[in-house]
Amino acid sequence: METENLKKAVEIIQNSEEFAAFIPEVRSNIVMAKENAKDVTDVAGIPGRITIVHDKPKAFVEPEFGVSSHMARLVLSMMKYDPSKRSAMNIKYSPKIIEICEKLGLKISFYDRDDEPEEVRQVEGGTIPWGVKNAIKRIGDIPDIIYHRGAWGKEPSITLIGTSAVEVAKMAVCIARLFSTNEGYKVLFTPPSLKSSPKSSDISCIFCAMAKGDPEVSKHVLYNDGENMVVLNIAPYTTGHLLVIPTKHYTDLNELDSESLKNLFNTVQKAAALIKEVISPDGINIGINLGKVAGQHIHVHLVPRFKFESSFIGTTANTRIIKESLDETYARYIKKIEMLK
Repeated sequence: METENLKKAVEIIQNSEEFAAFIPEVRSNIVMAKENAKDVTDVAGIPGRITIVHDKPKAFVEPEFGVSSHMARLVLSMMKYDPSKRSAMNIKYSPKIIEICEKLGLKISFYDRDDEPEEVRQVEGGTIPWGVKNAIKRIGDIPDIIYHRGAWGKEPSITLIGTSAVEVAKMAVCIARLFSTNEGYKVLFTPPSLKSSPKSSDISCIFCAMAKGDPEVSKHVLYNDGENMVVLNIAPYTTGHLLVIPTKHYTDLNELDSESLKNLFNTVQKAAALIKEVISPDGINIGINLGKVAGQHIHVHLVPRFKFESSFIGTTANTRIIKESLDETYARYIKKIEMLK
């Protein structure tokens, strides 16, 4: 039921103090259309829109059908191109918000109201269908975000688009938290996994090849004291994902003597301190891979963990990944490499 979905969405928004900074002068509304909606009476919204009370977002009336015109027309226009896009919400415009959306990997497009033909301006409600059409044409795809920078007497605006009001609300709260938290915005980087393996077919153990300094696989070795290495994982789970690896080929912890085991975990301890210094995560997962099916050569994973690291579609107020190249992460670690020595 569309109104029930909207009620849940409003609850998500009202529980986010950060979202208050996103409410524009004209106030926000979030809408959701019925399947096969034909006109604004098939689109539910918030009567009176969402406003700010004591620095918090607040909706005073429960969702109803036919109470929105602007956002309802936008959703109806979107559904002509993709019937699954049944919900939308307007928030204030800021270049920083657009930058965050880009880093989240959202599809973004815009239209320029100065380009609006005169015959479109003369038609009541004609701007929105024209704007949606131009935004889709601009990127050749259905956007998650459509914005415009305003015009004479028209406030700039960003519209978030999704399949349900709850999805749009989660997206909005995620972006609002990143917008308001400089630290969270700074640390949310996850480099892309490499899609190819080393070219040399004679490398039987990539970690042994790294230990020997093979240039084909040792590019992201940060540290090697002859007994243990610290390596930037080439298929990371999050940014700054490190591996601590003995230079000698072991497959089980019982193969290491007490001194070697102590040195291995001393290196793990230093690597964890390095992650805290450079990446500033909210926590670190540490795990050991043992045995042939777990990578042949013993290695210890150190995975930085963040409050904002998973899909906002799956987890309220969390985020999708932001890409950073391995070389960029490597350069950040190298600046503090003395911590491992």
